[in-house]
Amino acid sequence: MKTVAATALLAAVASYAAPAKRAVTDTDILQYALTLEHLENSFYHGFLDKFDDAAFTNAGFPDWVRGRVKNIAEHEAQHVALLSGALGSAATQPCTYAFPSVTDPKSFMALASVIENVGVSAYLGAAASIMESAYVTVAGSILTTEARHQAWLNSAVEKAAAWSGPEDTPLDFDEVYSIAAAFITSCPTTNPTLPFKAFPALTIAADGTVGTTAKTDGAFVQLLQGLDQNTYPVVNGKVQGLPTTQGIAYAVLTSQGNSTLVGDENILAGPVIFNSPFNSKQSNPAPNF
Repeated sequence: MKTVAATALLAAVASYAAPAKRAVTDTDILQYALTLEHLENSFYHGFLDKFDDAAFTNAGFPDWVRGRVKNIAEHEAQHVALLSGALGSAATQPCTYAFPSVTDPKSFMALASVIENVGVSAYLGAAASIMESAYVTVAGSILTTEARHQAWLNSAVEKAAAWSGPEDTPLDFDEVYSIAAAFITSCPTTNPTLPFKAFPALTIAADGTVGTTAKTDGAFVQLLQGLDQNTYPVVNGKVQGLPTTQGIAYAVLTSQGNSTLVGDENILAGPVIFNSPFNSKQSNPAPNF
């Protein structure tokens, strides 16, 4: 089991003030989605400005790859415009971001695949909380486009499987906010405060060693992939029996041993992102949890 570049960034999550919990409104969800789209928009345009056609070619990519990534960047800019238009003058503004794991086109493309997958998980997880049916349609149209981005990045560029299993993985607001916070260094003070919080960072090494500032005594690791949610005990600082994932999966540290009862009130740290490419030509590539 190996972690991707985003895992290292999670170790540097800033200590954000956790706003008091309140009911999540459709406006909150639109602002949340716009926060993620600003991040993606900045990521793509910033590094496409830095890495030109020659940089992609010298990194071993075919000459058509950068052009298609530029098309993805245009999609993200359109997502920003769409959500900003819906929110009007109250729309959240771009933050300042840092992506220290990106040093060349290859690391840029690898992180792009992970960010797109987080976008899919974010929209999927938020869908059940949207009240206005028109917004469900808008969010769904963005979700499917993000999924197409991730599938293309994985299969056509990274030469890995376009999917991880029969279902995608939904993440809740705080879980996604925790991942996004790892890339944010500062935001305009005029931005609306979202009713979400960032959990402490979490790492899980290949030998199962759990790394976090949270207490691990008596804790569990919940593994999320597709619609499967299973917990595994942490004993002497190591998670026990955690299976090898296939494709992109997530895990959180929780005080709850019953997966069906794991929620924001008992998540101690995370999520951590796993990215373990698998051979989709296998007869049964999906993991058994």
